[in-house]
Amino acid sequence: MIDWFPWFEGSDSLIFCVIWNMFEGDAKMIVGVGKIPPPLIDNLRRLIDHPNIFIYPEFFDAKKELIQRNYVKYVQRFLENHRSVIIALYPDYLYDDRYGLCSFNVIWIFPLHKLSELDKIMVPCIEVIGFCGDEKLRDYSYTEFVDRVSELGYRMWMLGATRKQIQIASTLGFWGLDVTTWSTSRHIKNIYSIESARTFAQFLIKVANDGFRAKGFEVY
Repeated sequence: MIDWFPWFEGSDSLIFCVIWNMFEGDAKMIVGVGKIPPPLIDNLRRLIDHPNIFIYPEFFDAKKELIQRNYVKYVQRFLENHRSVIIALYPDYLYDDRYGLCSFNVIWIFPLHKLSELDKIMVPCIEVIGFCGDEKLRDYSYTEFVDRVSELGYRMWMLGATRKQIQIASTLGFWGLDVTTWSTSRHIKNIYSIESARTFAQFLIKVANDGFRAKGFEVY
């Protein structure tokens, strides 16, 4: 099992636990929370103690740099936080390991925009492929993604999941997903409120535990 992840040799127990859960049939949903305003993220850290929920920088992304394809700046931001990172987004459209990111004990998610990219990936540490939640950023359907990614032996991740996509990801066997406050279907207006943090924390725990699983979904 660990032979699939040779670069994790000697890594800490938390990363080992995450890898183990990837291959357990009864594993719960892995949930990532990217960078959100400090008052809210600080309260979440105090409120949540769940092995499957990873709050920035444990789940690392830097959307501004990724959108601009500013690879150097993204790597710099990652290096500033790498001791705390467990799961991270690999830079979009980067098909090799020119920055040596595979040398870090991190689970990397490759954001897929086109199915044809799967034939270009030459990064040995990529074991998880991200489904772009925004349909304007992808050229494939749910079915095409699941069929192709599963065929190649990758795990699946839902990027920027909406509430409905959380249900779809759970139903289709995605390993994990990342969410924002918008994923709750109601915007959290007061980021300073402990009640807002509790509401979001409860939402995250429910997603991690059952993913809002629903029967009878039809996806294309």
